[in-house]
Amino acid sequence: MPTPIYKNFSSLKLRRLIPHSSRLFLYIGDYINRGPGGTNTDSALAEAIFDNGSAQPTVKIISSSKTATTSDVTSGICSVVQDLLSKTRIATSDLLSINIGTTHFVNAIVQADRSKLRPVGVLRLCGPFCREVPPFGDFPEELRRILAGPIGYVNGGFEIDGRTIAEIDENEILNYANSLSDAGIKTVVVNGVFSPLDTSPVTQEEQVKKILLGAIPDLDIVCSREIGRLGYLERENASILNASILAFGRVTISRFQKAIEALGVACPLYLTQNDGTVLDAYSASLAPIRTFSSGATNSLIGALFLSAIHESGSTIDLNKSQVIMCDIGGTTSDFAALSPSGLPRQSPATVKVGGVRTAFSMPEVLSIGLGGGSRVYRSENDNVKVGPLSVGHLLTSESKCFGGPVLTATDVVVASGLGHLVKGHTSKLADLDEKLVDLARQDIRKQIENGIDIMKTSDLPVVLLLVGGGSIILMDQLENVVHCLQPAYSDVANAVGAAIAKISGDIDTIIVPGQQSHEEIKQIISQQAIDIAVQNGAQKSTVEVMEVDLIPLQYVNNGAMRAVAKAVGHLRWDGEYHSDQNTRVDSTEADTDNNANISQSLTKGLIPTIDREIISAYQPTVSKATGEWLVSPIDLLFIAEGNGVLGTGGGGSTYSAYLDSLRVLEEFGQGKMRIVDPKSLSPGAEAAVVAFVGAPSVSNERLTGNDELRYATEALGRYKGLTNFAGVIAGEIGGSNGMRAFAVATTMGLPVIDTDEIGRAFPKVDMCLPFIYKAVDPCPAVLSDARGNVQVVVKTENPAKFENMARCIAVELGLFVALAMSIPSEVVSKYCVHRSLSLSWYIGQAICTARAFKTDIVDALIAVVPGGRRLYSGKIVDVSRQVKGGWTIGTVTLALDDELKALQSQNGQHADERPLQLQYQNEFLYAALKNPDSSLDVVCTTPDLISVLDQDGAAVGTHELRYGLRVSVVSMPAHPLWKTAIGLAASGPRAFGVDLDYKEYGVDWQEPESVIEAFGV
Repeated sequence: MPTPIYKNFSSLKLRRLIPHSSRLFLYIGDYINRGPGGTNTDSALAEAIFDNGSAQPTVKIISSSKTATTSDVTSGICSVVQDLLSKTRIATSDLLSINIGTTHFVNAIVQADRSKLRPVGVLRLCGPFCREVPPFGDFPEELRRILAGPIGYVNGGFEIDGRTIAEIDENEILNYANSLSDAGIKTVVVNGVFSPLDTSPVTQEEQVKKILLGAIPDLDIVCSREIGRLGYLERENASILNASILAFGRVTISRFQKAIEALGVACPLYLTQNDGTVLDAYSASLAPIRTFSSGATNSLIGALFLSAIHESGSTIDLNKSQVIMCDIGGTTSDFAALSPSGLPRQSPATVKVGGVRTAFSMPEVLSIGLGGGSRVYRSENDNVKVGPLSVGHLLTSESKCFGGPVLTATDVVVASGLGHLVKGHTSKLADLDEKLVDLARQDIRKQIENGIDIMKTSDLPVVLLLVGGGSIILMDQLENVVHCLQPAYSDVANAVGAAIAKISGDIDTIIVPGQQSHEEIKQIISQQAIDIAVQNGAQKSTVEVMEVDLIPLQYVNNGAMRAVAKAVGHLRWDGEYHSDQNTRVDSTEADTDNNANISQSLTKGLIPTIDREIISAYQPTVSKATGEWLVSPIDLLFIAEGNGVLGTGGGGSTYSAYLDSLRVLEEFGQGKMRIVDPKSLSPGAEAAVVAFVGAPSVSNERLTGNDELRYATEALGRYKGLTNFAGVIAGEIGGSNGMRAFAVATTMGLPVIDTDEIGRAFPKVDMCLPFIYKAVDPCPAVLSDARGNVQVVVKTENPAKFENMARCIAVELGLFVALAMSIPSEVVSKYCVHRSLSLSWYIGQAICTARAFKTDIVDALIAVVPGGRRLYSGKIVDVSRQVKGGWTIGTVTLALDDELKALQSQNGQHADERPLQLQYQNEFLYAALKNPDSSLDVVCTTPDLISVLDQDGAAVGTHELRYGLRVSVVSMPAHPLWKTAIGLAASGPRAFGVDLDYKEYGVDWQEPESVIEAFGV
């Protein structure tokens, strides 16, 4: 069983509690909130009552308090606690816990506050792997300059099936410790490949931690497996952010504890975390990142409790409704939604914190610039807009109703006759005409309605929970809401949510089923999650399993699967906690000092800065002398975006391959990374074809070394007796493989050729066009890994046999292996898809431009793809998947987007409200509208391209599909070689076992415009 994320609660001091009728157990929750009058510290006092023999108490809120937030962190907390105790005359001895939600830690990251952040060293346990992207490589420059410490690569790590990549070498660890000492670094992250799956009694990361502490006893060490799940870069990034605020976290939490002790309160302190549960103070000091996004979660949990819609007597059927919360403050309105599990709906697997890509679990929150302090604007043509700019905490001095010069949303409330809600002065608004007030109210209502529409996941009736100090600005009925509930204490819903927060237990591991059924495995991991929740301090009788999932792994022969479970229960109110040294978070103010003389890493940031001006003025560089396209960082960004779209849901993420290409470009310099037109190849020339073969789940965790593809390509050249190749071709343009040619070509001094063998992504090597048409054999071919294992496959009886052999080699070498093949220029000319890199570039340019200028991304994309179509815009309402024969197969269903439905109606079009069904086998195979009788009207099928984009225009892989995600589906015609009898036999629906005929696309494929020709004149 994996080590629990949370510390054992035996460290907490609490007297023994003897339940009896009407005994009071009190909670206080504090959260920093943006109310209409500025930033406040809110609090709420909850009472827990239970009768003899009851399993759970009845909880109710008995008082609340608000005070202005103070810069010293603690006095505001003391003030609200004292106010509550004074108003209720509750004895401090009756307090069971104080729960605090805070934004201090995430603010330090977002603001890149050097005074609160420490530089961090990073030690990767990876053997020869994980070189393609260096630590801090994708950090924003300002944050990277503050945080980037010494980096090290040492032996260690695991394969996905549990095999060890390399054993820990103590001498390597001690050498790295010396580099930390020399640089004066006090904080380090240890990140092992597949470390979340390490179930050893003493994990590799813990072994390394022990060695480092033996060398430098005062180090702060963060083991990545205690912070994040699978996804190497994202887990490492989250661990770095966590490590950087450890010292500041100790100081802050210590201040919280001292403030509480100064009040004479002896109960334990908890901090609320992102999923709506709580963490004891000591554990929070070890993982402050877990509190980063607890605000909206607390508000949602509080709103649910205050509204009582979860209770048996409620008239609202939660199975037939969707619950959305809107928390309106002084500057923003935050929307969050309740998931079917009863917990806040979580964001996609990848989220950014302070511009840093992480895979940390956080609630899905939509924030819009609308609050009590929002400025009201009136244009010359009489349009009225509220927000997004706000007077914020200056409301009581800047707003007109308080004698200031600025017209705000709060003034609209006062002018509407509701001045008593904010103690504003109607006389100050005598010159405000009714039409302006009406138009402002309409805009406020429309913005809230739009926010609700974005958060909706189905056509079920919406129950809106309206909370927050600024909620008074919504004065009109909402069209898309069946119930709008604003319960008592709604202005401090975040504090209520913190006060009643529960405690959880999580498990995430890999299991080989053996003789166990799936149901038996679910029971086992569910019980393990329950046990962890109890160990963490939950009352056993209240613990429930909220989530349990089994996710099959690709390309494994033993049926291995990832098992995930989460259990949640009330904080324990019976029994006794024993104290030990971990109860108190001890810290000194000096802990936050950031020594300006510390020697930091020389690693460079890789991500280029892109804004409207840069995009508008940018043109690629094409050499007039050679006709070569000289690739820049911006070109790579555009191509990576386009590759994601052409991946049609498969091919793996382009992200790490894009960063690897940027790294090589930085190393070799501008002008060394080149693209040439396929027509430039000389007769009889040989081009290398490169790709990786294996599982995306491995490529996202066991990053590549620097040289696998080069090893394979050079070995192939030696075997064939070639001095060099004419250039390098991507095996497939879609997904990760579409970017892999750049690094290997540049390191070998070769150009990349503007073509590929498929024109999209497909799951198998033998599905490349030259092999389908028997124009060339895949062999000889070479497969290689970062350890230096090189396998030459001289001859196979057919391409399908080579595919099977390549998969076997991939399994032996860790389910991800480099592949190099070659084809003559004549085959490139006749059987490859030309200008596919150019098409990727144009797609990426369209997406990035639309993203920068806030225009419709899908319209921009299809405008640059001849025959491109928008098939659907909607929300995912159902996802099913399994692994069969080594491939991920499944079905996703989308419900129509309300905005698109309204747009169709405005244009006089009939809105077809049927859901869309997509089926995939690694890549999307067909799109079909689903009739009421479950029959299908097919819209598009393979080999034509079907891609899914999220709201930001990023391509969504089939493994990233999740319930509630708002997406658009686009289609593009396939190359004519796929439309022949031979092509359709290999790539049509029936080639994938789908009982459908090919759906004629209706638009012919057109060769994309060449970037070289367009910009080379």
